[in-house]
Amino acid sequence: MADVDTLILQTPSNTLYLSGYQSTNCQIILTKDNSYFLTDMRYFLEAKQVLGNRFEILCQSLDSSQDLICGDKIGFEDDISYGQYRLISKLVGGRQLCSVSHVISSLRDIKNSYEIKCIRHAQQVTELAFDEALKIVKEGLNEVELAAYIEYIMKKNNCQAAFESITAFGRHTASPHAHPDGTALKNGDFITMDIGARYKGYCSDMTRTVGYGQISSKQCEIYQHVLTAQQLALDSLKAGMSGKEGDAIARDYFKSNKLDGYFTHSLGHGVGIDIHEGVGLTPKEERVLLPDMVVTVEPGLYIDGEFGVRIEDMVLIKDGGIMDLTNTNKKLIIL
Repeated sequence: MADVDTLILQTPSNTLYLSGYQSTNCQIILTKDNSYFLTDMRYFLEAKQVLGNRFEILCQSLDSSQDLICGDKIGFEDDISYGQYRLISKLVGGRQLCSVSHVISSLRDIKNSYEIKCIRHAQQVTELAFDEALKIVKEGLNEVELAAYIEYIMKKNNCQAAFESITAFGRHTASPHAHPDGTALKNGDFITMDIGARYKGYCSDMTRTVGYGQISSKQCEIYQHVLTAQQLALDSLKAGMSGKEGDAIARDYFKSNKLDGYFTHSLGHGVGIDIHEGVGLTPKEERVLLPDMVVTVEPGLYIDGEFGVRIEDMVLIKDGGIMDLTNTNKKLIIL
């Protein structure tokens, strides 16, 4: 995997990726001859049950594991805290430290069948939560109540929320990442729901914008522009295309309709164990999309003081196009 004698991993997403087990306290040490999983008594028995013989499970901390570190070249992650870096530096002494973050990231970019299965299941639960949420929408409901109900449905179906649910009403929808508060739903509001479930460590991500009551012609027009931009991207994305080229599909459409000033974020991002990981669909992303990457496609338009619209699907990149992992209807729903 990497040209090092010992590899030390501490970030939760990477330890989960390599082991399939997650806890709030674990580190992995890999040498050419051994695989060690370090944890404490809270997780020791469970880790042994889950990991079996794939790792030697040790109930000890990293700072007492100096004798497990072999060789002259020691691999580490460069996105750890300064305190974690100081500890590794102390443990390896004068030996060479080599960052392996780019190697692990490139492995995680490409999803295997198990990972895709987990992501698809998480997406199915996300769609269920969305469908159930529509049933409780009524005037006077507030944003926090809607977010709480969505996350309740996810937990009821053996998932966690992959991130803090974004549920925004009315003018709040003009803020792409609005924080839910006590704002109550009223007639004529758009409702934005940016939600995702986490299943066995893997995330899903979906956004839908729906209307409540009497919706204006302007709201309908903006919604249609966002939907058209997304469909253009979905029809064009494929392996071999750079993230920059992917972003430009929607951005150029908005520009041709003099709406690009209202598109205030990138077209999408990679999804996996982390809700944002890997190659993104951004204006500066030179890396290319590869088969079996999972990315979001989420154009949006945001009119300050009025409303915003975002529509987001999660897709699997294929050689000749994409497989849309999102099955929820995108025709404008008016409740």
